Amino acid sequence: MPGVAFVAHCLLNQNSKTHGGARCPGVYSPLVEELRAAGWRLEQMPCPELAFTGLHRFWAVKEQLDTSAYRRHCRRIAAAVAGAIDVHVRRGDDVILVGIEGSPSMGVHITSSDPERGGRPEWPDGSGELSPGSGIFMEEIVAELAARGIEAPHAMGISHQLPDHDPAVERAKLRELMGAR
Repeated sequence: MPGVAFVAHCLLNQNSKTHGGARCPGVYSPLVEELRAAGWRLEQMPCPELAFTGLHRFWAVKEQLDTSAYRRHCRRIAAAVAGAIDVHVRRGDDVILVGIEGSPSMGVHITSSDPERGGRPEWPDGSGELSPGSGIFMEEIVAELAARGIEAPHAMGISHQLPDHDPAVERAKLRELMGAR
């Protein structure tokens, strides 16, 4: 039976990404195509970075955003998302989370991290900021669900902004995630 996918805001609205960060116009259609083909419902999670810093922001690493103010902001949003997830879980719906790998907020398994960076991102060629780990907002969703006694849904991050992105592999992982419910 199809379920509900809670999806990172920027995957359904590429226009909300930092300047130059959009990988396609509007919606990231490969994700939507797979979810719709399987009959899954899509729920767009709010973008904590957009709500906190606005459209005219530049790319940040996790350490730049990881402040008490930003954590509080993410906790408020995560509480609302966790409430919606709770409703679906109690109804017996299958639920998955779809984040964005490399994001300091929405990363599921890969975030953007560099303790030495600050200010405008001007990185030398070949320098990498990708690190294993979850983004701040994903951490807060998992914590909020745990506080409510709800097991975190299985999750994956879309990797379309990473250098080793393989669309076929990504689609297969998404189909596997939906089938694992």
